[in-house]
Amino acid sequence: MIVRLEHIAVFNFSVFLFAFSLFCYGFFPLSFSPPTKSSLDELPQFVANSSFDTTSYKPRISRAVFMLIDALRMDFINQEANFKFLNELVNDGRACLYRLQVHPPTVTMPRIKAMTSGAIPSFLDVILNLGSPEMKLDTFLYQMKQRQQKIVFYGDNTWTNMFPDMFHRQGENVDSLYVNDFYEGDQNITRFLKLELQMYDWKLMVLHYLGLDHIGHVEGPFSEKVPGKLQEMDRVVETIYETMHKWEKKYYTKPLLIITGDHGMRDSGGHGGSTHPETIVPLVIVSDQCGRSNETFLQIDLAPTMSILTGVAIPHASIGSVIEPALKGLEGEDKLYALYYNARRLISKAQAIIPDGLHTTDMYRNYEEAKRFHGLFMNDTTDAASYKRALLLYTSASKKLTQMLITSYIRYDLVFIVIGCTMGVLCAAMAVLQILQKATTETIALRPRPSQVACFLIIISIVLKILSFEKQQPSVSTYMFDAGLVILALIFLTICSCISLLFEGIELKRLNLRKMPTPASLLVWFGIIFHCVSLASSSFVEEEHQTWYYFTSSMLLLLTLKQLQIMNHTIGLIKHPKTEAALIGVCQDERNMFCISSAAFICIHILIRRFNQTGDKWQHIPDVGDWLAKDGHKVWLSLSMFVGLCYLVYQICSLGGLLTNVLSLTAALLIYYYRSVTGSVSFFGRTPPNSSVCLTIFWINLLEIFFIGFLPKMYRMVMGRRNAKRSSELFDNCLIVVALLCALLHKPHNVLLVGVLMASSRFLTRRIDRVAEDAGSNLVLKVITHYWLGKTFYFYQGNSNSLATIDLNAGYVGLNHFDILRVGVFLTLHTFSGPILSFLMLMHHLFKANQSETQIPRTETYNSTCKRRILSLINTITMLPVSFFIIVATVLRDHIFVWTVFSPKLIYEYFSVWLVLVQIILVMCLLRKTYASESGR
Repeated sequence: MIVRLEHIAVFNFSVFLFAFSLFCYGFFPLSFSPPTKSSLDELPQFVANSSFDTTSYKPRISRAVFMLIDALRMDFINQEANFKFLNELVNDGRACLYRLQVHPPTVTMPRIKAMTSGAIPSFLDVILNLGSPEMKLDTFLYQMKQRQQKIVFYGDNTWTNMFPDMFHRQGENVDSLYVNDFYEGDQNITRFLKLELQMYDWKLMVLHYLGLDHIGHVEGPFSEKVPGKLQEMDRVVETIYETMHKWEKKYYTKPLLIITGDHGMRDSGGHGGSTHPETIVPLVIVSDQCGRSNETFLQIDLAPTMSILTGVAIPHASIGSVIEPALKGLEGEDKLYALYYNARRLISKAQAIIPDGLHTTDMYRNYEEAKRFHGLFMNDTTDAASYKRALLLYTSASKKLTQMLITSYIRYDLVFIVIGCTMGVLCAAMAVLQILQKATTETIALRPRPSQVACFLIIISIVLKILSFEKQQPSVSTYMFDAGLVILALIFLTICSCISLLFEGIELKRLNLRKMPTPASLLVWFGIIFHCVSLASSSFVEEEHQTWYYFTSSMLLLLTLKQLQIMNHTIGLIKHPKTEAALIGVCQDERNMFCISSAAFICIHILIRRFNQTGDKWQHIPDVGDWLAKDGHKVWLSLSMFVGLCYLVYQICSLGGLLTNVLSLTAALLIYYYRSVTGSVSFFGRTPPNSSVCLTIFWINLLEIFFIGFLPKMYRMVMGRRNAKRSSELFDNCLIVVALLCALLHKPHNVLLVGVLMASSRFLTRRIDRVAEDAGSNLVLKVITHYWLGKTFYFYQGNSNSLATIDLNAGYVGLNHFDILRVGVFLTLHTFSGPILSFLMLMHHLFKANQSETQIPRTETYNSTCKRRILSLINTITMLPVSFFIIVATVLRDHIFVWTVFSPKLIYEYFSVWLVLVQIILVMCLLRKTYASESGR
């Protein structure tokens, strides 16, 4: 079978995507805990030689209000000016303030799961956060419902999605993910709260306020709207407390108010990462029956603590410890019983993990010692020493058991990880081999011998069967299971056959190291290798932007110096007595202007690098964007956005015709008008009418720009006419649409980045066309430098390898409700605008080169296709770092930063690989076979 190399490249990338998916399936298991439910029948009956009266295990409170304030940071609670009433309660001893540590990912759905079940959620729950599927784990909510204790809820509809039949009454925010709702949703919750406080049929009321989180996403934690929102929450606390105080006086009940946050908020406003402001949240228990503590507890400790206070069974999946100071109101016997109950559960879970070595550990010895002192206290309840000793030992053993179980519950599926890594490395090797193919090689013949195929399939199938013999489930058909193994074996066979054939066609000089400019060639290949190796360090992953800043800036400087060298050489050649002085003067003036413009261009890059601090180490340092976002600097922000839009229109003018340029200018003005309507920028000192008409006109403009290129293209196709000069018109118009849409989605101070990226692409292309010695080196430099450029601008706009830097506000531009499709497209386009625009600009230059009649002189025959070379380069620069990184993540899967650094990076890379698949499809569909490069020589 004869197969073209570009088709092999597409197959190779598809297999790599499949391999990466297998790896992620094994690295991110969907659940760590079984859905088994607990029962009060599991309550311990005796300790040592003393028996218990299990009927004494009963609710310790009459009713409770669980108030969850989304994105409540620890430092927000300490702001006495904003939480005046709540701080009075804490200072007077009527409430207790504790610190809770939150495990990543710090997004809402996993945090609700942790608080209610006491289990550690899967990291993959960060993706499921958008859908919030029904929760199958045991929770204290389920246990309360089993005991006929009614629960009411008002707030984030994530709860109603996770617990569809749990609440006696409920009122959810339909558009909880609509981040521009700062007040209306919270006001609705408070209105229902006041009605529920007059009801007496519920035992637990859950409130989830979202306004603070939405303000953080849009304007950050230091927004002027934050104090007002905190004061609003303080008034809600005062309302609940006053009503509870009346209940306590009138009915002699013991109501309880619990206030906490599901996660915190980083200084830039997002969340999802592992910084201190995101992972430390307050827990306030409003009651005079709690004790003070400076200790930091875990968020999963809420589940067993709430279960004990409400008198229900602790959820089966819970691995948290009890927050002992919160049980101050319990009698000594009851408190020890509660601690013993939870500790015994944790011991049974630990025995299932390490059945042989548990008895030799300190935590088990502490547990047994605690039981002994507990028995002594049961025999003599006046023995204060035994009580204190048992209390300390139970607490110490439980915390150690919790930490051990947290580590042990992180389970990987090594079979899928090994298969994914192996297949990914083979695909990366195949991509490298394709780059090294001979110039005359366009196809390969896949004709493996039947005997070799049979032997190879048998060997691979046996290996896969041995690896996965534990994976086969009784419910899965043996034939289906074996069919999956055979498919994997066929994939491995095809990959190995292709590698073998490609290895025979290697030509080392395809690297063109001697033909490209030596500094640039060394920088290109050294940059690729260094980036791969740097991914083995967690610090380099956190500060990956520094890698791209260095290599992109170095490439800009090297290409500039190389062209300057060429210009000096040209001036030296024409310096001849017979040459007119005017010609020399013109060349020198051109060189001087080139130096000035290049220096200015590099300075612009240095400036926009300061627009947004990113990474981890310097992320907290104020940047230009923070300065412009201040109210006192609104004029400068407006000027920055206006300059950015003007520069974008200037860059667009070289892509389209007159009508397209007029529509682009109109669209840019509409973008500025929209931002002035939202209050981000000023509009001649006036407030424009709040109308959605401007965005409607904007969308119409984009459609018109698209159809200006689409209709003539369709007409020429129908009429059978060809026009080489207008062949890229539709693509260029689509590029204009994407650039304008990116400008709309960006924050006002980041609009300048869109125009600078397009200008940087032109700058690189012109320099490469002047210094490259042949079409092959020209193409390699263009593809790799545009890949670097996309990565650089990805970080310029403030992105990082932390999930907290995703700007959710960009997904809701022009929307007044949550639409998963439109929000998903907007978020993707905004987050990855750098790589997307950089690739589209690369395609634009390739189209332009194919239309040019002038070609760079070639020193060798180039019969290989443009598609094949571009595809092989894209595959290589994508697969090499990803395949290396998944190996690193596998080796370092027990590293302390595996969930805070490596896992978010894996999610970003997986999404990026899907975007690269779209790029490969565009290359296959749009590019012609031949490649001719513009010449500036």
